[in-house]
Amino acid sequence: MVLVVLGTGISWLGRVRRPLPLRRSATGYRPADAMKVASIDIGTNTVRCLVGRVEESTLQVELVRREIVRLGSGLRVGGGLRSGPVSRLMEVLTSFGALVRELHCRRVWVVGTSALRDVGSRSRVMEEAQAALGLPIDVISGEQEAALTASGVRAGIGDFIDGLVVDIGGGSTELIRVSGAGIDWWTSIPEGVVHLTEELLLDDPPTRAQTGALERRWKGLLLREPEDAGIRLAGTAGTPTTLAALDLGIDEYDPSLVNGHVLSRSRIALLRRALLGVDAAGRLRFPGMEKGREDLIVAGVIMIEEIMKRWNFQSMIVSDWGLLEGVALEAARGRGSEVPVPTG
Repeated sequence: MVLVVLGTGISWLGRVRRPLPLRRSATGYRPADAMKVASIDIGTNTVRCLVGRVEESTLQVELVRREIVRLGSGLRVGGGLRSGPVSRLMEVLTSFGALVRELHCRRVWVVGTSALRDVGSRSRVMEEAQAALGLPIDVISGEQEAALTASGVRAGIGDFIDGLVVDIGGGSTELIRVSGAGIDWWTSIPEGVVHLTEELLLDDPPTRAQTGALERRWKGLLLREPEDAGIRLAGTAGTPTTLAALDLGIDEYDPSLVNGHVLSRSRIALLRRALLGVDAAGRLRFPGMEKGREDLIVAGVIMIEEIMKRWNFQSMIVSDWGLLEGVALEAARGRGSEVPVPTG
């Protein structure tokens, strides 16, 4: 495993192969055609790009890059996107657009989630983003996000047929009740770590009153959801993977160690106490803490704890794969845009 740090971004090279079911796409491609695909996920906190090759019915992820841009910062309290995060977004999208062309990706699917849902698909920011990237962006619904996340998690950790998949994002949280090969129920709650941190966790470290307010808010939202959540809990995206990295005490993020790591409820409680015992600068010194997430992880660990209490889960399996990989799998089946291979 090779970890390459580029500016504020992180790239992983040489990730493991996962099975990709053979299915003919709407455009006639088959996974066995050995094409290179890419997926880009524009989230409220992070923008990520995956490049992989589909060959012999498997998706081999060759490279993943991510940049924390905090696009949704201030969106809940200020009513619009701030110029700083928007400028960072344009820089990142320009870079990612060039990357997928340089690496000769044949098909790319670019999706936007909570923050772009809030500003709308016809906004000026969307027009500028598509121009910077040089590719169309699909603002997906909460339902689509849930289905794609479940697909990515199942491909990442394998046998997960009875339980709840949780994806805590910056601006929304997806809960997906997986049963067999299908989904019994799903929900997209319009609360995530960026919004809750900015609104409720105003001190550093947060006060007991502030964390209590977050707990009550989140618990109230979870109580609206169905009682049946299955027998297992799987967590994906930044909060679960960061908690796994912290639990493992790894200085450099290694997907092969994080993926499939199991966190018990008692270990998560210990991590919460450690994270709340220091300020953001102190958290950043913990092995496994990614820069840019040190202020958000407190909200994230509280949200995970409340989910485990709500449905009495005693442990959580962590999936390094999720929405980004689900989008890539669909790109391999024909979703997204074709990218002409550069000549010369």
